[in-house]
Amino acid sequence: MTRGRLFSRKKELPPIIRLHHPSGPIDVRLRSNPRAKRLILRLDTRTGEPIATCPANISAEKVGQFLQGHVDWLVEKCNDRQPNMPFEHGAVIPVRAIPHTLEHEDEARGTVKLLEEDGGHILLVSGNESHMNRRVTDWLKKQARQDLTASVAIHAEKLGRRPSAIRIKDTTSRWGSCSADRVLSFSWRIIMAPPHVLDYLAAHEVAHLREMNHSDRFWAHVADLCPAFEVGRKWLRDHGRDLHRYGVED
Repeated sequence: MTRGRLFSRKKELPPIIRLHHPSGPIDVRLRSNPRAKRLILRLDTRTGEPIATCPANISAEKVGQFLQGHVDWLVEKCNDRQPNMPFEHGAVIPVRAIPHTLEHEDEARGTVKLLEEDGGHILLVSGNESHMNRRVTDWLKKQARQDLTASVAIHAEKLGRRPSAIRIKDTTSRWGSCSADRVLSFSWRIIMAPPHVLDYLAAHEVAHLREMNHSDRFWAHVADLCPAFEVGRKWLRDHGRDLHRYGVED
């Protein structure tokens, strides 16, 4: 005879919970995260899909009660969210915070040209129209690398520390990072933000070359490199999420 208490295995959370609202049902995707300390409800930065991050050892019943209690907030956020803007003919996207209209030109060679007409800015994309998204994305990545490399060089010289490499990525959780081997990584989407925001981000990651933390000493370095850093930091906090609705990665 087996001694001791027998415990039944805890049921796994369902992948989706459906909420009820007068405007119609809303499906929320559940993601378990053992490191999460509380339930977090948000909209996916790229797709706008409602997602709930759930801590370990929480029941589906409790999750459902929490989400249903926030359904009005969720509906408001969904209604306020701007639609995604793919890189296609006629789309208007920000480049260094300046609106640019995408225009397709059916030519054999696929290039992206920057034009100014009547005070407006146009990105003229040649080649097969089905490749337009990739060509615009590649062009934006090139612009981001160009601006970030210049800004990093200025801050690195002032700080007396040089990165081993600069990498351009498409991340959703962080705008930049600094590895232990001095590699600085940045999201290419920062090129769509105002230039002073990009400069703050460059200063932030360069400061990590001296302080791999967010201590008072770290922020003192950031302030020395970029005195108006709070302005850039606030812009990213308030508007950065919107930049993820532009384009898609192939």
